[in-house]
Amino acid sequence: MKFIFTTIILIISFNTFSQSQDTLNYKRHKKAKDFFSLQDTDTIRERHSVTTASDQFPDKKKRWDLSWSGLVSQDLFWDTRKPTESRDGGIYLYPADVFYDKNGKDINGYGSFNFVAMNTRLNLKIQAPDALGAKISGMIEGWFMGISNTDINGFALRHALIKIDWKSTQLLLGQTWHPLFTERMFAYTVAGSAGAPFQPFARVPQVRVTQKIAKSNYILVYLNAQRDVMTFGTNGASTEYLRQSMMPEMGIQYIFDSQKQDKKNSSTHNIYAGLGFNFKRIVPRLMTADTVATRKGLNSYSGIAFFHYEHLINKQLKTGFKLKAAFIQNCYEYLMIGGYAIKEYDENTTLDFKNNYDYTNLNTLSFWGDLYLNYRSWEVGLFAGYCKNLGAFSPIQSSENRLSYYTRVVNADFMYRLSLRLKYTANKLQFCLEPEYTSVIYGTSLTRKGKVDIAEPTHWVHNLRVLVSTVLYF
Repeated sequence: MKFIFTTIILIISFNTFSQSQDTLNYKRHKKAKDFFSLQDTDTIRERHSVTTASDQFPDKKKRWDLSWSGLVSQDLFWDTRKPTESRDGGIYLYPADVFYDKNGKDINGYGSFNFVAMNTRLNLKIQAPDALGAKISGMIEGWFMGISNTDINGFALRHALIKIDWKSTQLLLGQTWHPLFTERMFAYTVAGSAGAPFQPFARVPQVRVTQKIAKSNYILVYLNAQRDVMTFGTNGASTEYLRQSMMPEMGIQYIFDSQKQDKKNSSTHNIYAGLGFNFKRIVPRLMTADTVATRKGLNSYSGIAFFHYEHLINKQLKTGFKLKAAFIQNCYEYLMIGGYAIKEYDENTTLDFKNNYDYTNLNTLSFWGDLYLNYRSWEVGLFAGYCKNLGAFSPIQSSENRLSYYTRVVNADFMYRLSLRLKYTANKLQFCLEPEYTSVIYGTSLTRKGKVDIAEPTHWVHNLRVLVSTVLYF
């Protein structure tokens, strides 16, 4: 950690004397775009539903400039089975497990619907005068999803960041997408979950440095805390478990970003790919149930790999696909299945919170892909996702006891999703349709390492969500 902080300070000092310009930007259809910006589609839903730290004022260097934007959104959806969700269904994850009544009827086997407008957002982009030999910009964005299920329709912070751009270095400070989310690798789904729970999904306060090391090659390093979604523990979901470790979550990524233009037919080929490694340490409690001090912690290691290819055939037609794989330990705060558990200390005794026990990670493996085609005002796309509960590497104390686990769902073996989408854009108005089919295998018994025991009965449940969305951008 000291090495990362030292590196950041040296970078700032070195670049203070360098010429102020932004070579992290590249040009697409003669419009300057930031290294982390989205596609040049101002009226496409994904540009607004997944905000990035893009530089909105590439040609203005000396003066202040403010730019207001946002969207008004209404989502209408129907489910064939009770969903696991938050914000009245505005954030949907997967279908709920079976829950039988005394007559053997599945209470969760009934459908529902809802209409929500909470995805409405307001965004302010800020261009400040140059400083420290760099271009300075910022962004603030909020929405009406609230900060929790008890604050629905409340106005809550999504993004608040400062961006400092030198010749080949970018420093980002503030709250925005977790680097494991990979801003330019989100799925173009209509649903605002953008591929969750099949991909890490969280916004966090952070310090992020992106360094260009060669043409089309970048290294990204970061430190982050928690805010929107937090680790789960003895006191519920809280930031305290990470904070008590006295060590920010941290990681490093290698990114390859290439654009080649075919002069014969004026088409463009874009490739965006990379690898990432993430480290996190938590201290779940400071004392046992016997009021004895403890500092037992848990180290978690995660990795991602991603690839995006896009072909801009002409001004009216583009197509492409995205692929991403992730191995994540202790991923509750990323809206994925998984978390951690109490490590076995005595196979022959029951769980006792008076013990000064250790912890073990629950491991999750996920894959997803997104295929899309845009023609004029139309977009059609297909999303597919899969994730698997790998259990723990060490035995879990009283593995059949749900109190031994701190996880989003204990008994899911694996799940997958298929969703087909259709979008039509008329200037600043967009209409979207997305049927989304999600299937989960739930188990009735767990092994000593927290995996679903497939030798015991399992429940295979399914949900079809039909989502109709209308968005007005401004």
